[in-house]
Amino acid sequence: MEPRDHLDLVVTRHHQTQPHRCPHPPRTSTMMRFLSRPELPASFGDRVSGTKGRPMVSEDSAEGGADEGAVRRRSALLPAAVAAVVVAAVFAASGIIRGTFPFGSLSRSTNDLGTQYIPFFAHLWDVLHGQGQGDLLFNWQSAFGVGFLADVGVDVGSPLSLLVGLFPRDQIDLAVYVVTTLKLSLAAAAMAAVLLKMRPGPRWVAAILGVSYGVCGWALDDGSYVPMWLDGLIALPMFFLVAEWSLRRTNRVLSVLVVAVFWLSNFYTAYMATIGGGIYLLARLLSSDLSWSLRLRSVVRHGVSFVLGMALVAPILLPIVTTNRAATPSPSGIFHASAMDLFLSRLLPLSEGVGRTASLYVGTIALLLALTMPFNKFVPWRTKAIWAITTVLVALSFRWAPTQQFWHAFDTPNGSQYREAFVLCGILVAVAWVSVAHKLPGPIALLGGAALLALIAVLSDGSPLLTEHWMEVLIASGAVTLIAFGTIWTLRRFPRTRRVKWPVVAAFAALLVVVAVETTWTAVITDEQRSKVLSASNAAWDDKQTARYDALREADGWPTYRTEPGTSVTPNDPILLGGQGAGLYSSLLPHSVNEMMTGLGFGWSGYGRAARTLDNPVTDTIFSVGARMRLVDGNPKITRATVPPLVTVRRRLDAAVPVDTNAPNAYAAQERLLGTKVYEVPEYKGTRFATGDVKLVAACKPGSTAYLFMPRVGGRARLTDGEWHELSSTRRPGINTSSAMIGLGTVPATGIVVVEVNFGEAPQGIPPRNALGCLDQQALRSAVKKLRATGATDVETTGHSLHATLPAGSKGWAVVGVPKIDGWTCKVAGGKPQTPRSFGGLIAVPLTGTADRVDCTFVPPGLRRGLAVGAAAAAATLGIALIGAVRRRRSRKLVDVSAVEDPAAE
Repeated sequence: MEPRDHLDLVVTRHHQTQPHRCPHPPRTSTMMRFLSRPELPASFGDRVSGTKGRPMVSEDSAEGGADEGAVRRRSALLPAAVAAVVVAAVFAASGIIRGTFPFGSLSRSTNDLGTQYIPFFAHLWDVLHGQGQGDLLFNWQSAFGVGFLADVGVDVGSPLSLLVGLFPRDQIDLAVYVVTTLKLSLAAAAMAAVLLKMRPGPRWVAAILGVSYGVCGWALDDGSYVPMWLDGLIALPMFFLVAEWSLRRTNRVLSVLVVAVFWLSNFYTAYMATIGGGIYLLARLLSSDLSWSLRLRSVVRHGVSFVLGMALVAPILLPIVTTNRAATPSPSGIFHASAMDLFLSRLLPLSEGVGRTASLYVGTIALLLALTMPFNKFVPWRTKAIWAITTVLVALSFRWAPTQQFWHAFDTPNGSQYREAFVLCGILVAVAWVSVAHKLPGPIALLGGAALLALIAVLSDGSPLLTEHWMEVLIASGAVTLIAFGTIWTLRRFPRTRRVKWPVVAAFAALLVVVAVETTWTAVITDEQRSKVLSASNAAWDDKQTARYDALREADGWPTYRTEPGTSVTPNDPILLGGQGAGLYSSLLPHSVNEMMTGLGFGWSGYGRAARTLDNPVTDTIFSVGARMRLVDGNPKITRATVPPLVTVRRRLDAAVPVDTNAPNAYAAQERLLGTKVYEVPEYKGTRFATGDVKLVAACKPGSTAYLFMPRVGGRARLTDGEWHELSSTRRPGINTSSAMIGLGTVPATGIVVVEVNFGEAPQGIPPRNALGCLDQQALRSAVKKLRATGATDVETTGHSLHATLPAGSKGWAVVGVPKIDGWTCKVAGGKPQTPRSFGGLIAVPLTGTADRVDCTFVPPGLRRGLAVGAAAAAATLGIALIGAVRRRRSRKLVDVSAVEDPAAE
């Protein structure tokens, strides 16, 4: 007898024989009762009621050693490790077969991976190594200076992102690949472990189902090129685990910390995983025989864990919410439910339809086992009904616009519209486990599941999303599954073969090979088909990138002047290659920054969320761009210019330029921020040809430089007989993209400017005025000289602050060549902090006349409130931990006292 069992007998016997001496149980508070652990009924233990009232046990005996009267508590470490290793092998093998990076020459940088996410990882690398301009709060390099904390929370908030710091910077693509693979493996391991926590069962099946989840269709088709979404793939099984802890009323603090980690990692998919965890909890509660009071307490405890966990990371979440409200809006997508045959076909192998349909593939084995659940006689009827209804309702929620909006936080995406599909993948895997954990399905259940699978195949037949050989793969995988489980069931029927292990080992090996081969093949087909829709945005880091990176570092003079890297590789070249420029591709690009830059003649793409560079000497002067990298035949060429310091002094601030949406005057906007008139904006006449092309004729000062600004026109333009210059609006001008101002060349001696515009799309967007501007270079040089004479004598920047020394007696306004966004406060000569004024989108600080120094500091909006909320949540979590510790101590004392009062019982 175990010592603990003996102690329990002593206490029980003492209470039975001497009730008058039994101490009264201490009166507990409501909070103590809430934190106490209830006695769970049979449905949460090892035994459940069978269909005829007989006790059942978990089919751990499928491994060949357990009797039906007891359940072996086995470690989840081995199946979790097997699942993780197999998933990593599948993902690597698919890359080897496809020849993608790092195993071949094909780029992995699908869509936004290369243009947005890898550059952010590169900037995180710079910050970790102290080589970036800025810190976790502010980014001096992009969009002439914007906040960074919200981008950290959205793109690189996962603790696993820190691993990129272990790689050389020129191996940033490899670092992101390793992090991606690790996330897939951790998701598989987490699912395998939580299934065994959900209910003891055959560990080899748990490992297979973990693999099925780790390389599910959503992971391969949607998540593999969006690394931060994969944190949601890990979060879902971990939130299932939190639900299990809520049921058992254990791991109070750990539940809060798990929630906090994944809401920190990526709040977007964590939100979806939170919904999935709540659905899982409700299914577990409704399928149990817990009393309604205990069910309610479990729900409350689950809710408390999530509220506290989310509150702990409020210092990240609140700045994200605040920044998102101020971000450049993008049009919401319009949801159209896919046809039923397309929807069902995504459950099957070798299918692909990223963005158009929900990626629901979990492998033939997992799907078949899930479909056996309604027919498995060992699964209680209520459990069958609850899980079947849950699965169907979640699937239907993907086909109704209101629920789709709910899944996406009431913001229908304009890209992939089924970003929550991993939740249904996880539920399907959980249903498969429900079937096998009670007892391995018998022939009737297997045939019933096969019939449903055949029905799905028939209904999906003809779907254009199914590729060649899908039927052969489905039949082969299904047949091996039926044979393997049928063989084990047959052997378990006879006492002589019940304990034979080699058939189970052979079945496990065969099924593991099947799931590995099938998922690898599906991963290859998925990547191949997806590349036809979403091409690679750019190649992995190579020698050319290194040359550009080195050239920018050599030319860097920050903060004396900016070095503009351009946006020729990606919109995020400033953080990918180095320097400080206009480029930034982020869903959190401030709307005020976008408006300022658009008004000055900068271009953009991605619905205004990807700011592009502008090669223009006036804006270079405004933003103190003293060096610029241009690519000549792919090689970097640095040009330099004399520019004012980052902080200049103005006697007065000119009035705002009247807004004209039909004919925006970027030339006047530039002159306002420059403080000097340098452009001639002539009237022009236009001629439209039969081809739809247009010729504009105007008159300007000979020798000046002609510029053209047509933000809503795509195509190209030139002076007569000159070189063509591309108008950067390539798709839906004014909506998806906007063209930047372009330089056309020198005005001829005649003073006649003839501009030819060759449209890329249907002719539209020609403004009636303000399209042409002619720059007087001499006037610009005079303006630069004046600004340098009165500007700051010294400028220093730290992580998220700026310090400028001004000429003694400076009066008027200090204008900082940094966008004025919420979060900036400034002090003049050490005075009181004040919120600076916006001058055409730039920071402007009033001077007193005796000021010789300006200090500005950026604090992300919402950070201070977030810190307060986080501190309160930390105190509450600590309080829960202390109450639990006190309760356990009291319980131990009560047992000790009871044992001492009746020593004879020993």
